[in-house]
Amino acid sequence: MRPTRYDVDLDALRHNVGVLSGIAAGATFCAVVKADGCGHGAVPVARAAVEAGADWLAVALVEEAAELRAAGIDVPLLMLSEPRPAEMAEVAAVGGLRPVLYTTAGIEALAAAAPGTPAHLMVDTGMHRTGVAPDEAVATARHLLDAGLRLEGVATHFAVADEPDDPFTGEQLRRFDAVLADLGAAGIDPGIVHAANSAGTIAFPAAHGSMVRVGISLYGVAPSPDLAAAVDGLGLRLVGSLRSEVARVAVVEPGETVSYGRRWQADRPTRVATVPIGYADGVPRAWWERGAVLVGGRRRPIRGVVTMDQLMVEVDDDVAVGDEVVLLGSQGEACVRPEEVADAVGSIVYEVLTSVGARVPRRH
Repeated sequence: MRPTRYDVDLDALRHNVGVLSGIAAGATFCAVVKADGCGHGAVPVARAAVEAGADWLAVALVEEAAELRAAGIDVPLLMLSEPRPAEMAEVAAVGGLRPVLYTTAGIEALAAAAPGTPAHLMVDTGMHRTGVAPDEAVATARHLLDAGLRLEGVATHFAVADEPDDPFTGEQLRRFDAVLADLGAAGIDPGIVHAANSAGTIAFPAAHGSMVRVGISLYGVAPSPDLAAAVDGLGLRLVGSLRSEVARVAVVEPGETVSYGRRWQADRPTRVATVPIGYADGVPRAWWERGAVLVGGRRRPIRGVVTMDQLMVEVDDDVAVGDEVVLLGSQGEACVRPEEVADAVGSIVYEVLTSVGARVPRRH
């Protein structure tokens, strides 16, 4: 069996749920576990989140919802994107799945497949990804009700809540509040009002509404560099730790090169360790230029481009075959965080975490 694994600390996740639900006290807490729980394993993460007090769970796909139900998880499930009309029978079969809706076709298909189903109206206040335009919200909500569905909630999604100094989040809130006022004036109860993602929950208390939808910060990471200090201040704990071990140690002589493309050249006799993990496992290929892993509690620089199944790091005489290697997480007093990797390769923590490959065993 490969030594490479992804350790998932469910106690840390429970702690994070407690902290994050505490800062949104009074709001229903919805833990977003889409994309296999951001790569951490949807079912174990969902169970731990519910044990820690999460009231709802959110997914992106019908298949993700069905997986949770098959595992015996019975809390309300929010589906964050409107299913295709042909999928509405599957939505009904899952049981307790609340889709967000915003199109006539979606509303009519769900009403035909499952009359009386609770649904949420998604309003596009500026993200321009999904949702109904604000000036069409009342008519769409009325159509949803007239079709025989139950309007359980009204939602929107922030575009830049992870940049707290950007005034656009305030503008989105104003647009959303105007929609809620229009619904009220039309005699339509919006039900559960929700807008705040992780960044909104942490940085915009006024956006908490009656439910918050927390995703990335469940796993102990900041939604963006601008919120790193706030997350650190909350005491959130890193949940995932990507580990492997040294498979080979050899000396590379001066003038010799390492890995494809011969991008790194030794300028002195250099001990190089091979680690059996690569970009097929989710380690970004470009990380080699600014990346380091932990061996023996010390940072060891990556040498040469990351290959599909292996990478190489520079080590000292104190490193031997079988020594543990940490690519994400802590070893001794040192830590490599997902935020560091994201910054090094010009990406975001969401991509770093969800890229951990399916062939990497998860140990919960």
